[in-house]
Amino acid sequence: MKGETSYYKILGVNENASNHELRKAFCKLSIELHPDTTSLEIEVAKSKFQEVLEAYENLNNSNLRKMYDDKLREKSRSKNNSNVLDNLIIDPNNKNLIGNRRPFSNGELFSLFLLIIIISISLIFSIFIASFSGKELDTIPIWLVK
Repeated sequence: MKGETSYYKILGVNENASNHELRKAFCKLSIELHPDTTSLEIEVAKSKFQEVLEAYENLNNSNLRKMYDDKLREKSRSKNNSNVLDNLIIDPNNKNLIGNRRPFSNGELFSLFLLIIIISISLIFSIFIASFSGKELDTIPIWLVK
């Protein structure tokens, strides 16, 4: 796979193209780009014809095509992942970016306040019960005593 152009774009076919469509596109392009039949310079015609030939050979073989499609999917997946990570960069100057946190709403602040109060009351209540039950706060577990 030379460069950034995919074999499908070189041949001008869809990624779901059949072998018949691939052959048809290859024949059309080979007639247009063959160094003996084109009006392009010989070196340019050779390089373009080689690209078309390479694309057709890789896409016409089912095993090579499957490996090529897997590489394209992996490349697009890694490209999408890098775009997602780029959006999560926090910029304190720009409040409208996707990755920046928004301030808490009044309802969220009230919920956090209630959670803190409930945890504090539970802790105080458990210490109060432990002190009136007659047990010491620094107790040794039974499994440690022999």
